[in-house]
Amino acid sequence: MKNSRIFLRIAAICSFLGALTTALLMFLPNPEAGDFETKTLLYNNGLYLGKLWILFLHPQANIIASLGIAYILWRKNPFQIIIGTLFLLTWAYTEMSQQALLIDALNQIWRPGYIKADNEVTKNMYETLIKTATGISDSNYFLVIYGFGIGTLLYGLAFIKSQGLSKWIGVTLIFIGILSLLSFLRYYVGLSFLNGVVDWSYTYIYAYLQPMVRIAIGIWVLKKIKSQFNQTMV
Repeated sequence: MKNSRIFLRIAAICSFLGALTTALLMFLPNPEAGDFETKTLLYNNGLYLGKLWILFLHPQANIIASLGIAYILWRKNPFQIIIGTLFLLTWAYTEMSQQALLIDALNQIWRPGYIKADNEVTKNMYETLIKTATGISDSNYFLVIYGFGIGTLLYGLAFIKSQGLSKWIGVTLIFIGILSLLSFLRYYVGLSFLNGVVDWSYTYIYAYLQPMVRIAIGIWVLKKIKSQFNQTMV
């Protein structure tokens, strides 16, 4: 019982941390790098590397928060929570591996190797590796928004069955899940007519809504600890 309380408190804290990492990723500026040579020098850019590390930590905080939700809701909503957790775990692991590739291989080995290369053969080899990293990272992003979209949608469907704060969280997660899947469709299925509405939604709604719902989830978990922990958690 005590360990469960501790776990849920950690999950709530991680949800608040997830709100912070989301806000930092949304509102910190991106360094300008227009061409290949300029992008190669990003391995020395603190802001760029800092955002990669935030992206590496971001899914870790949020998946722990999601496991806290799963602990509370899975008995009442086993299908949505178990399947949703599977997809969210896919998202979290894939995003972590994506950022590990960019932090380590790309920015600690390949880009510095390109800059320090003393002959054309070596330089061309590193250029090929750097360009290959873009394709690998994009393939990871394929799984990131697919897994995040389905998992978030299913969690939203579990939340929406309740009232009050839970219903608001549910509606918000359903919106975010659908938005992620629409982004997947426009990038990878070729539905380019979705670009306008998806870009607008990410800029003017998602950027603010995502941190807010992470905060709301943290509050919801803390409220569950106080109000229902000594009862069957539903």
